[in-house]
Amino acid sequence: MIDIVGQAPNVILSGYQVTLEPLAEADIMQLRAWRNSDFIRQKMVSSDTITEAQQRAWFSKVQADLHQTHWIVRYKGKPIGATNLKTLADDSAASVFNADVVEPGLYIGDPAYQGNILAFAPTLVLYDYCFDCLKINALQATVKADNRSALNYNEKLGYETVTHSDDGHWVTLRITHKGYEEATSTIKRFLSR
Repeated sequence: MIDIVGQAPNVILSGYQVTLEPLAEADIMQLRAWRNSDFIRQKMVSSDTITEAQQRAWFSKVQADLHQTHWIVRYKGKPIGATNLKTLADDSAASVFNADVVEPGLYIGDPAYQGNILAFAPTLVLYDYCFDCLKINALQATVKADNRSALNYNEKLGYETVTHSDDGHWVTLRITHKGYEEATSTIKRFLSR
C-alpha cells in the first residue's frame, strides 16, 4: 500500500521504505551528476554527457510538459535515484495521468543502492500508483538488448518481451496489472517490513 500526498502532477508517493518527490530545481545538479556517471550513461538511449546548460534547459522543458513527469527517489530522506513516467510517442492522451499505456523510467544513482533489493522499491511505488490510482492498462519499457541487468530486473517485475528492434539493439517489454501483481507479491511483502 502506498501513501499519496497532493494531486497530479505534484503528487508525492511513499511506500516500500522510499518516497518519490516531484523533481525540483534543487535536485537537477544531483540528477545530472548521476546521469553523467559511466554506470548510468552507458545504459541510456543517449550516452552523451549532459552539460549544466543542457540540464537546466531540459528541466524547464519537462516542467511544462504534461506528457512526462519526474520524481526524485529518497530513502531515509537521502536522494538515491530518479524515476519518471512518459506517454508513448504515438499516444494522443492529454497527459501522462490519463494515458492507457505509459513508459516508466528509473535509475538508482547512488552506488550504495545499485543492484540492492531496495532498487525495486521506487518501481513498486510508481507501478502501484499507475495501476491502482491512474488505472493505466499497461506499462511499456524499451531496453538495450545488451543490458542484462535491466532485462532481468524487468522480468522479475513481470514484464514480457513484445518486440526486438530491426537492428537487434533494443527490446520492447510490456507488463499488465495482473502480470505485475503475480510477479511482485513476494518482493512487496519483503519491502513492506
